[in-house]
Amino acid sequence: MSKAILSATITLAVGSLFIAGCATKNYVKQSVTPIDQKIDQVDKSAQARDSSQVAEIGKTNQTVDENEKKLSATDEIAKTADTEAKGAMAKTNQNAKDLNDLRSVVANIDDYKPGTQVVVHFGFNKDTLTPDEKAKLDEVAMQLGSQGRYFITVEGFTDQTGTAAVNDTLSRARANKVISYLVGSHDVPVYRIHMVGLGDQKLVDDGKGKKAREASRRVEITVYTAKPLTTSATGGN
Repeated sequence: MSKAILSATITLAVGSLFIAGCATKNYVKQSVTPIDQKIDQVDKSAQARDSSQVAEIGKTNQTVDENEKKLSATDEIAKTADTEAKGAMAKTNQNAKDLNDLRSVVANIDDYKPGTQVVVHFGFNKDTLTPDEKAKLDEVAMQLGSQGRYFITVEGFTDQTGTAAVNDTLSRARANKVISYLVGSHDVPVYRIHMVGLGDQKLVDDGKGKKAREASRRVEITVYTAKPLTTSATGGN
């Protein structure tokens, strides 16, 4: 075989191998590319599914937190309502007792007799209690502690200075100031107190002279007491 023929044969063989190699690469590439695309799609789908699941878990946790807050708020409301209900019940019971006591007073009004009487005085056109006048009311309150059945009348008065309308208002203001002191400072039950403002209807010594006018600017407190009810009177056995 000549050298020319041998060279041509070798060249042809090498070319065939190159062509075959290229064809193999193209085949592999064509086979691998769809697989890579499928893997990418699966990976993206998995990521999307994971994100969706995370979002759902977040929503679920948020819903649980909101429900817990609602339950906590509902529990607080229930506790508050229970406390208010108990307070209302206690107030109702106290009111019922006070009403029964008042009915007892009215039903047995003839049993009550006037006892302690105190007069407190006020300055011109004033409804302010001075320390000396408060001391008089303190004495009254101390005596009430030993009484079982009693009620108090509080009558306010003025001198004749001023119009009737002004005097009526001022006399009630003075009486209310006495009541406020007895109730606020000594816990005297307000339902046991009966108040009236009489203006200048009952002047001391007809209001003639400075001393008489000063004496007319007053509030008269009278304590009415009755003997304790016996067992038979209360309907007991």
